[in-house]
Amino acid sequence: MLQLFKTEWLKIKNYRTFWILFGSFFIFLPSMFLLTAQQFMRQFDQIAGKSIEGAVLKRMFSSPFVFPNTWHGAAWFGGMFFVIIGMLFILLITNEVQYRTHRQNIIDGWSRMDYIKAKLTLLIFFVVTTTVMVFLCGLVCGLLFTPDLSSASIFENVYYVGYYAMMATLYLIVAFLVAIFIKRTGLAIVLYFGYVFVIDNLLWLALTFRKGQVGYFLPLESTDSLVPNPFKPSVVETRSVSDLSLLITAAVYGILMIYGIIRYYKRTDLKT
Repeated sequence: MLQLFKTEWLKIKNYRTFWILFGSFFIFLPSMFLLTAQQFMRQFDQIAGKSIEGAVLKRMFSSPFVFPNTWHGAAWFGGMFFVIIGMLFILLITNEVQYRTHRQNIIDGWSRMDYIKAKLTLLIFFVVTTTVMVFLCGLVCGLLFTPDLSSASIFENVYYVGYYAMMATLYLIVAFLVAIFIKRTGLAIVLYFGYVFVIDNLLWLALTFRKGQVGYFLPLESTDSLVPNPFKPSVVETRSVSDLSLLITAAVYGILMIYGIIRYYKRTDLKT
């Protein structure tokens, strides 16, 4: 597997678009997260300290930028920007089809399964590196904005970073599925964005109407729901499905989609 990843790295290390999109995540996430934290904490302290109503508001809205809530905030912001990595993953896969690189790998001795494994090593690389960045954002933000570190439960909610890793993995598997079936870069990216931002949300709204729970078992919603909007008061949360059920659902979806990718790629005509 390591040798397969080294081959993948040789393909992309001098690819400017890769560095632009990959670097964008590591620039936008920390900068936007810390900037939002600074503005939010300033306004939050001003409002909460003025009146009795402000004190009530402070109890209802827990700040997502102090320990232990910072892990939730960092994971949610990471999910917002991770679509950049999904687009990059699609671009890398469809470019290989366009330039016949995938065929050349087979000619040079790879099996079709080796090709899938190589792309999965790249997927793991993206998940691991971005998860580390989410962890660092949460840690730095918590250290900067938590009023009393001595009494804070620093790592209490760090499991949200793991939830982010699961979410990132499933988003990339969906991107892999779209890219391997569609093959054309532009169309694949449009369909991916359309599903992530439009179709998935519309289906969720329809299936959770009147507090229904079926919508939480949609592929992407199974992980999105693990990291809900941290600015939304917990009293308005309608989900009753357990985190464990969502994790199992996401894992099943991921396995089924990878199985579908393998079966399709083993049978597809590499000339197209």
